[in-house]
Amino acid sequence: MHWLGEAEPDSEIVIRCPFPAHLNPHFDQLVVDTERWFVEQDIFSGCADADRLTRQFLNFQGAEEHARMWPDADYPGLWLAGRLLTHMSCLDDFLDEIWGPDQDEHAAHVVGLIAEILTDEANPADVAAEPLAVLLDSLWTETKSVAPDHWLDRAARIHLAYLETSMEERKHRAASSVPTTAQYVTSRHYNGGMFYAAALIELANEAWLPKEISGRPEITDLALRLSNASTWANDLFSYQREAAHGTGANLAVVLTTHEGLTGDEAVTKIVDLVNAELLTLDFLCDAAAALPDPATRYAKGVRALASGLMYWMATTARYEPTPNT
Repeated sequence: MHWLGEAEPDSEIVIRCPFPAHLNPHFDQLVVDTERWFVEQDIFSGCADADRLTRQFLNFQGAEEHARMWPDADYPGLWLAGRLLTHMSCLDDFLDEIWGPDQDEHAAHVVGLIAEILTDEANPADVAAEPLAVLLDSLWTETKSVAPDHWLDRAARIHLAYLETSMEERKHRAASSVPTTAQYVTSRHYNGGMFYAAALIELANEAWLPKEISGRPEITDLALRLSNASTWANDLFSYQREAAHGTGANLAVVLTTHEGLTGDEAVTKIVDLVNAELLTLDFLCDAAAALPDPATRYAKGVRALASGLMYWMATTARYEPTPNT
């Protein structure tokens, strides 16, 4: 990774982030509150090694990720957005089977419960039996108290699309198949979680985009470019780990499988693609900032989120290869 203002790196194969890195001034408080809250949730209660998994998840430094993604947010927005994204990260791990055996029926059941929560159709007794459902039910209730209805509807649709494409990815993994490039690009926009993260910019910064603004190309293009740059960069950092776990939904795996590239050639191509998307994103943020407020704050938030994610991905222990790889 190379950051704006730093000395030029020795290698030419490097992701160049055009946005400076910032840290929310509430970072220290967020770290303390996140650790206390996450331990209280007991997300891994159904696992024999729950304590180890809890410490491992906290070691991934999610609080720092959130403090860098939303550096200008006041604490209430930062705290809620961070917990919502933490929930999706835990759900993502569950569906990726990073920390559990293959349990297709269980995964489908949990996904069904979360979909029912998002559509106000959940049975409280069913929700109470699943920690991930309990957590989202609480967070979504809290979110309803602060977010406008049009944002809630949009965020719910984004989350539902994430659930659907994530379950499709499980089918590929169960069949030991690798999606084609076209299949990968389409599904990654949704199961990568970045459309959801982009929506959380509004919540964290109280920059609620009106319906007539949120659907404009200047805004939707930002989310698309942000998704491309972030998920493709994520695939680079997680390549070794995901390949070892048999995950085919990784751009490097897709390119080596279907495009005939070597591993080094795939990495070089992805770095070029990420850099092109980041430059385009910077240009499009200027265009979006010309729209009526809060589009200006939203565009600033997109830059910060891209920078924060890149910084976190390059430094977190989350993507270190496991010992057996």
